[in-house]
Amino acid sequence: MSRLAVALAAVCLALGGCFGGDDSGDPGSTERTGREPVLGVTAGALLRAPLQSELRTMAASGVTTLRAPIYWSGSQPYATMDDVPRADRDRFRSAGGHPTDFAQTDRLVAACSRIGIVLLPTVLDTPGWAARNAFQAGSPPAGTAAYARFMRVLIARYGPDGSFWTEHPDVPKRPIRDWQIWNEPSHLVYWSDQPFAPGYVRLARAARAAVKDADPGARTVMAGFPDRSWESLAAVYRAGGKGAFDIVAIHPYTYEVRNVLRIVRYARRTMRRAGDGQRPMWLTEVTWSSGRRPGRQPFPFETTPRDQAARLAKAIPLLLRTRHELGVQRIYWENWVSTDRNHANPFNFSGLRELRPDGTVEPKPAFAAYRRVALDFQRRSGG
Repeated sequence: MSRLAVALAAVCLALGGCFGGDDSGDPGSTERTGREPVLGVTAGALLRAPLQSELRTMAASGVTTLRAPIYWSGSQPYATMDDVPRADRDRFRSAGGHPTDFAQTDRLVAACSRIGIVLLPTVLDTPGWAARNAFQAGSPPAGTAAYARFMRVLIARYGPDGSFWTEHPDVPKRPIRDWQIWNEPSHLVYWSDQPFAPGYVRLARAARAAVKDADPGARTVMAGFPDRSWESLAAVYRAGGKGAFDIVAIHPYTYEVRNVLRIVRYARRTMRRAGDGQRPMWLTEVTWSSGRRPGRQPFPFETTPRDQAARLAKAIPLLLRTRHELGVQRIYWENWVSTDRNHANPFNFSGLRELRPDGTVEPKPAFAAYRRVALDFQRRSGG
């Protein structure tokens, strides 16, 4: 998912040991689509591209699950209907006590359901009326109640008994059953109050209680942690985070392919030390940026388009071979389509495909590599 430029530390430590884990399966999603959703992508600039066409290309390329943001600030930007500009009121309906705009999320849910791609929403970004500091970028919520209510609103719309399915009987009913609670709160850009762990764990517990009450069969996914993710996990556990999530998530960013696996192993060891070693793990972002150019200092995981493809072709098969050992259920490439412009942010170059200024989409070398790996995995796993 797009982010402001941050100086990411290179995670290239030689981490010792081999730490096992339990792959408890991914129930429910297989039943809905006939395929176990293992290999996925994040959206990137997908909503600015031809959506239906790109989703068809995804499905034909072995993508079974899409991780996409739901921005709370975009869905509920106003505290009351009186605050909504008169010209915009047709877009909003009252939900959870606040004016709510479902238009963009409806579009994405409908498109994924028609194609048969399992959607993982990442719910983040506090609207000003609910923020601890309305004038601080990345402010966490002032409390937990408003975010928990928003999670209920989303399940009332897209869960098993959601109003979306009643209002759109032509759309195949594929309720959303997995919800990721925020993104990378260890970074100031997403969570301005640091240290993040105590406040984030409180929010996650309130969100999980709301999700389970609205849909007992739904699951919550920890916000993925980048950089020294094992240390962020340890901070979450010290803050009482054990049991606050159904699924742990990390973002193992590093330059060397072999260190992706080492980061996963180190995260699994941290989970075991906390008495949580049997919990499933999802890698909700894995990538290398292709933005490396002569004459500029590269980011720690930045390389060239061809080398991006080569690293993908090594890393994902390595993760697939070891996923049962390490308890990794899903792997998401960050991201499907990027603009490949503006070098201030390396994730602007991390896509498998490039969105051109004229709105057309062109494949990059990494797209062919991902497609080969994903379709080969699909064949071998009988998907």
